[in-house]
Amino acid sequence: MRTLRFFILSFLICWISASLAADDMPIIAYWGVPEDYSSEAHFQTFKDCGFTVSLYPYSSLTKLKEACKIAEKKGISIIGNCPEQTSAPQVTAKSLKEEKAFYGYLLQDEPDVLQIKHQQQTIERLKTIDSQHIFYLNLYPLYNADWIPSSTKAKDYPDYVKTAARTDCQQISFDHYPITTNGVRKTWYQNLEMIRQESLSSGKPFWGFALSIAHNVPYTPNTYYPIATLASLRLQIYTNLAYGAQAIQYFTYWHPGENDMLKFHDAPISRDGKKTKTYYVVQKMNQELKPVAHLFYGSKVTAVHHLGGTIPEGGSRLSEMPKNLSLLKVVGRQGGTISQFTKNGHQYLAIVNKSPKAKLTIRLKTRNQTPLCITKKLQAVKIKNSYTVQPGDILIFRLA
Repeated sequence: MRTLRFFILSFLICWISASLAADDMPIIAYWGVPEDYSSEAHFQTFKDCGFTVSLYPYSSLTKLKEACKIAEKKGISIIGNCPEQTSAPQVTAKSLKEEKAFYGYLLQDEPDVLQIKHQQQTIERLKTIDSQHIFYLNLYPLYNADWIPSSTKAKDYPDYVKTAARTDCQQISFDHYPITTNGVRKTWYQNLEMIRQESLSSGKPFWGFALSIAHNVPYTPNTYYPIATLASLRLQIYTNLAYGAQAIQYFTYWHPGENDMLKFHDAPISRDGKKTKTYYVVQKMNQELKPVAHLFYGSKVTAVHHLGGTIPEGGSRLSEMPKNLSLLKVVGRQGGTISQFTKNGHQYLAIVNKSPKAKLTIRLKTRNQTPLCITKKLQAVKIKNSYTVQPGDILIFRLA
């Protein structure tokens, strides 16, 4: 009897742990732990920073499998590739299929339309053996509509995204780094709108990015991506969540190496594997993010609007008062992103401060006692009539 009770208890503990893990949003490092630094110590440092998935291109199938076995000991997953993925896809898939830490196949970053179609052929070869793991393509951002046809070989950006959504990739991933020394890119919200629309149309979740390494903006003299701050990370991450992102990715965790044009600096981890000041900023962001991400993961974003400030191209102004509110006003030059979403039978409202530098004031009145404020630790507290939202930060309410 004692043995039976022990077995049942062990089963329940494992089931609960698996259920919690399955309900956690992936926090991914694009350029995670390099193969030459694959060790328990480095994966522990990676985990301590709050990441759950390390993405890296490996030099061989052997190196990729070795990294998976080390990462497994620390509860970290790996998205990776190797030359054998192309030269011997079925052999690769058979070898990786049973690796517990293997999360999925890294295919290509910022492919054009022809490359996307070529990668679909690779996916089909891999799927004959392994249909359990994800297939990963990451798309170009919409920085300048003029270069989209020439760079992507698509007629426009929505057509480009649609081509990727037609593949057997389980998600739509794109990178857009909006914060430069010239301010917030005007195309960012338009890009999010287009990605969100294709996500809704295809039924595939989208994955967003935050920039955690400073460098030059390509082909733009005297313009730079600044060193990551808590405010800049909040703005990028919480806006992605507000639009419905189901995974958060960082570029990068580890310094990717010297580049004469981009001149990377201040990554969370230096080239020789040392923590930098940025490491602790990212760590703090991820500690704050995890409970908030838990609320958004698996939710359904029903509407995204803007209130106050200038309405971005592709966006729309909030024109109808959210449920159980009689007043919602934002005071601040850049305004806020207003996201309405549902989860587990409840209706929520999230407001993201669109400024990475200035505070935002929120004033509201409720029609009844139903609405509550939800803290970042997911505690429900009584609503106030006024809130101050820090730069890039988020404010969440449960309306019903």
